[in-house]
Amino acid sequence: MRLWFRALTVKRAQAGLALAALLVGAALAAALLNLHGGVRRQMTREFRAYGANVVLAARAGATAGPEVNLLSGEIFTPLAEWRERAGGPAFAPLLHVVMRLRAAEADPRLPEFQNVVAVGTDFQALRRMYPNWRVAPGTTSLPEGECVVGAHVASQLRLKMGDALALESAEANAAAQRTPLRCRVSGLLSTGAAEEDQVFVPLAALQRHTGLEGKISVVEISLPGEAAEIKWHVEDLARSFPSVDVRPVRAIVESQGRVLGTIRWLLISLTGLILVIVGLCVMAAMTAIVLERRKDVAVMKALGATDALVMRLLLSEAAGLGLIGGLAGFGLGLLLARALGRSLFGVILSPSWWTLPGIGLVSILIAVLATAFPVGAARAVQPAGVLKGD
Repeated sequence: MRLWFRALTVKRAQAGLALAALLVGAALAAALLNLHGGVRRQMTREFRAYGANVVLAARAGATAGPEVNLLSGEIFTPLAEWRERAGGPAFAPLLHVVMRLRAAEADPRLPEFQNVVAVGTDFQALRRMYPNWRVAPGTTSLPEGECVVGAHVASQLRLKMGDALALESAEANAAAQRTPLRCRVSGLLSTGAAEEDQVFVPLAALQRHTGLEGKISVVEISLPGEAAEIKWHVEDLARSFPSVDVRPVRAIVESQGRVLGTIRWLLISLTGLILVIVGLCVMAAMTAIVLERRKDVAVMKALGATDALVMRLLLSEAAGLGLIGGLAGFGLGLLLARALGRSLFGVILSPSWWTLPGIGLVSILIAVLATAFPVGAARAVQPAGVLKGD
């Protein structure tokens, strides 16, 4: 132990070079691994802003008559149980019905009515799944008697906040039998997609008006995680609801998997390359150390030290350097990861402490493996020849 401690504390340029290489390697590896974990979490949250990545719909031909291809509201109870089991992903029910939209005080120069898709839904749950939707003036829920109108529909009928609307069935015979569904505009929706041609109303109100109580068209679900996790959840949903068609939104799921996979491959490849370079630097430094200490090794062997003892001493010295470099490099890597996360992605990354033992063990392993070749040279040292100056 005294020899090991002195070997670590004696000031030698070669030992300092090996320690610096291990510290830099551990710091970069810790920074990249922490950056990978933080970026993965951030990218997952960003992809959730695109909305649902799984849709539940009725199987073709599962229902008949006016309720064709509609789901029963009885799905909500088992779906809530599945949601608790799956970690609480967001979901929202939707009922789509084609209807005629009339303004109470229509401009005679404008069309008398506009055919739109009326969407009955829990608007608060839907907004949680689509946080990027722009709703003026910030409407988050839909009380009874209110509606949110798409920006395109609003521009065509020149609708504004507070206007009274009437939704009638698009079928002439049904329109004559039912009173219009009346609502007041409480929000204008801008998405840049098909939602701008839709009108959102409370689900229960649309079900009552259309006579589709307890029926919905689809359930949209936003599952967190990478492509493999989403695939597992989709398979679990298919097993839990065998009579329902479970459709993953391929564009979102595949894009998410492709982006996260590319980031993972890039960071892991860079980490591997850095560790290889560090291993070569440590090997060169440890080779220089062994050559410098040939006389020390010769004296130890002359005093009775075995080759195994000399190997243990040199390898333990390398392991000590690896441990010190790994722990110091991990702390430096955390600071570097926070700085990169703030400057590149605009987020403050929380440290991934699970990488600490991994970085420490890898640093020790690299140092020991890099010393294996120089140790072979120490075994070849002949005390008599070295001490005589040969």
